[in-house]
Amino acid sequence: MTPRVLFVCTGNICRSPMAEYLLRHRLRDHSDAVSVSSAGVAALVDHTVHPLTAEVLAERGIATDGFAARYLTPAMLNEADLVLGMSREHRDAATTKAPVRWKRIAVAREFDEAIAVRTADLAATRFPGDRNRPELDIADPMGRPREEFDRVAAELDPLIERLADWLIGLRGQ
Repeated sequence: MTPRVLFVCTGNICRSPMAEYLLRHRLRDHSDAVSVSSAGVAALVDHTVHPLTAEVLAERGIATDGFAARYLTPAMLNEADLVLGMSREHRDAATTKAPVRWKRIAVAREFDEAIAVRTADLAATRFPGDRNRPELDIADPMGRPREEFDRVAAELDPLIERLADWLIGLRGQ
């Protein structure tokens, strides 16, 4: 079975699609390794990615053609094996929509920390540290200058690299 990863942010045009496309790009040689998608808790439904998100990704050789923002639904959460929010707010909104899936919902940074201490699994139940630390959040670049979009990409790059390596290793088990 192919694991399904769902990234979540607010409008589904900046952070979560950036994470989605970065992970897809990182897994391009393992296209069957994982299914990757994204959605937003207050999505700008059917919008393309933000122009600055598209620019940042294009500079990495990643095209976002055909992207359409989606509103996060309980069905999406029930189908996902791993849900990674860009902030605590997104984790909490996802958990509210699908409370029985709480073990599979985390902030991207807290799941990254679980990978680092080797406690991550597709039904993660333990996360290191305080789950309500503000530093877990990746700040929204919406309405901000290009540098903020670059910052988001710089924050996501190492998280996505470790997540991709973990997912590839998972397939090898």
